[in-house]
Amino acid sequence: MSERLPNKYLPDFISKKIDMLEAANMFKKAIDKIAIEQGMDPEWETLIKTYDKFVEDGNDKSIVVGWEAGPFDWGVAYSLGSNPKSYTMDNNIQDWYLECHYGFDVIFTPKDFDNAKSYHSVAIENKNKEVPFKNYIVKENTISV
Repeated sequence: MSERLPNKYLPDFISKKIDMLEAANMFKKAIDKIAIEQGMDPEWETLIKTYDKFVEDGNDKSIVVGWEAGPFDWGVAYSLGSNPKSYTMDNNIQDWYLECHYGFDVIFTPKDFDNAKSYHSVAIENKNKEVPFKNYIVKENTISV
């Protein structure tokens, strides 16, 4: 398998600005479609969560989208611009950029980290009761006055 993701479902992060949470959700949906096309169940194989739920020293301002069963080091390749019609690090118009932690993930990271929004992961019920771990959705933290 190539380390490059197929372009078929990947979102366009090149032509217009997209909010980081919306972009992460768009990318998660794309990874899910690719996994399904390859005969995998996204409940088992893909994830989205805040970085602090992904690694112990993570933060709540970055969002991770992962696919462990994907192409080898796809996260490294994608974050470096292997799919230039979807994302490029060189001419990135977004208020966020991508990096990776292990190679099977991308981390949506705000460019202005100090003033960035914070998020939280919310555990969701798995449709497949055999999945032995929690899956999440990510929501923006809001302050009520």
